[in-house]
Amino acid sequence: MIRVISNSNYFIEGYNQLPKIIIFNEIHKEALRFLKKQEGLEIVIVGEQERNRLLSNLIDADAIILRYLPFDNECFKVSKNLKVISRHGVGYDNVDMDSANKFCIPVTTIGNENAVTVAELTMYFILSSAKQGPMHDKAVRTNNWKIRDNADAIELAGKNVLILGFGRIGSRVAKRIKSFETNVYVYDPYISQELITNAGCIPVSNWQDIIPDIDILTIHVPLNKETEFMINETVINKIKPGSILVNTARGAIVDTESVSQGLLSGKFFGIGFDVFNKEPPNADDPIIKSERSILTPHVGGLTKECSIRSSMRASQNAIDGINGKLDEKYVVNIEVFE
Repeated sequence: MIRVISNSNYFIEGYNQLPKIIIFNEIHKEALRFLKKQEGLEIVIVGEQERNRLLSNLIDADAIILRYLPFDNECFKVSKNLKVISRHGVGYDNVDMDSANKFCIPVTTIGNENAVTVAELTMYFILSSAKQGPMHDKAVRTNNWKIRDNADAIELAGKNVLILGFGRIGSRVAKRIKSFETNVYVYDPYISQELITNAGCIPVSNWQDIIPDIDILTIHVPLNKETEFMINETVINKIKPGSILVNTARGAIVDTESVSQGLLSGKFFGIGFDVFNKEPPNADDPIIKSERSILTPHVGGLTKECSIRSSMRASQNAIDGINGKLDEKYVVNIEVFE
């Protein structure tokens, strides 16, 4: 029997012994239906602003499906029975991983489920920037056909592309961008360089050395201590004038203040950002105001298809965690099993 509880005043006597899954804060309706079909679960839906209710329910929760909201040390301290934190996404920078490891709680992600989706958004940014899509669209809508006299859209063929990170998303971006007859360079010291070569790309050991020759720089690394502000003022000063910068990874990988200065100085031909240091960004941010910016509100994995896949995988990981049957390929801190 399943009980879906979304009201903090709702209590069913006798069901507190059932395995409990917290959904914080929502998942796709298809995945919720899937969970409802499982026997012997208590499902508690906690809203974004219900911090106290989250903490009280964590005391006896067996699993939590977590989207973008933080899961900090206080959450771990009150969790007496937690068997898995199932991230509804591929990043896990909103989870206190030191505490997860300390309390031996596995953290899972959705694996490949959003890889194609984010790779496609990356290509949208690159193509829209190169072809000046938003500016030309605006010109047609405002009857400004004289824009054709100063058209300076660029081709992708022959351009040098640098992909930072060759994981699930970066490798798919490489496959797609190569079809435009580009020269694709890849920096990823954590995978076999032969894997990069076999994909028809050129591995590089020091990515900053080739920055002055790069036309398109696209970021696909996780956010951690090593990658925080990886793209900083020093890097941007080296960037080739007239280049394109794309970030569909995490906002804090890029020093947006330096990017703003680069836009104001005409350094970039275009930028495409799905993520920001501050979300939403300030309305007076030069990145927001620039015609050279193409921006989306952190929707890289939010297609209809991907939303279903992601919610289903996160739900399955939660159930598998409760049953002690986690697929290790989805676990990011595998050391907790040792």
